[in-house]
Amino acid sequence: MPASGAVQRGQESGLASYRNPEASDETLARAAQQGEVRALETLLDRHQSKVLRVLGFLGVPAQDCEDVAQEVFVRVFRHLKSFRAGKSFGAWIYRVTVNAAHDYRTRRGRRAAGETGWQDGLEAAPDERPGPAESARERELREALGQALETLTERERSVFVLRELEGLETADVARSLGISAVTVRRHLFRARRRLRTILASLEKKNPLSVERIVPDGSSHG
Repeated sequence: MPASGAVQRGQESGLASYRNPEASDETLARAAQQGEVRALETLLDRHQSKVLRVLGFLGVPAQDCEDVAQEVFVRVFRHLKSFRAGKSFGAWIYRVTVNAAHDYRTRRGRRAAGETGWQDGLEAAPDERPGPAESARERELREALGQALETLTERERSVFVLRELEGLETADVARSLGISAVTVRRHLFRARRRLRTILASLEKKNPLSVERIVPDGSSHG
């Protein structure tokens, strides 16, 4: 039948599009909603490193990151049907990750700064490792920043991590956290102010590093 043939060709076209290595997250999500397991696997593989990194930034210790990441992926699988076409899958998985990190910290309670995963999240990429002298300064800064981040509220910390450490635009942070752009800016302002105050003693020693991690916000909002 011509009609059924057209439907079949449309389905095959849809399958071909999600099998394309450059298929968008949203294309993969739609295919996964229709039961395409490989599409879901591709999505999770694509976002795994990001999920692990954000969990580290949000205070999940390295030894527990894999388990919490699995919790994130289980939540994505369970609630995939609720993902709406036209929305950003990346923003959605950030939101699931932030919620999972919050739940983890609620279950376990706040840990001492030396026991958290902040330093793991702030490690330089392998091909960007500094030399021994700079490494010592960066390590000192990361440890101080880890302690400082512990003083933020959950919302301030999430906003700062997504905006400054993950590099999301304000609108994307707002979508990820389900808040307004104005609220994002307010929490980001508070987080920057508090972090820069706490790290002020290090600015004289290593100002460029502090500014790189805790910008004053003059260049973007």
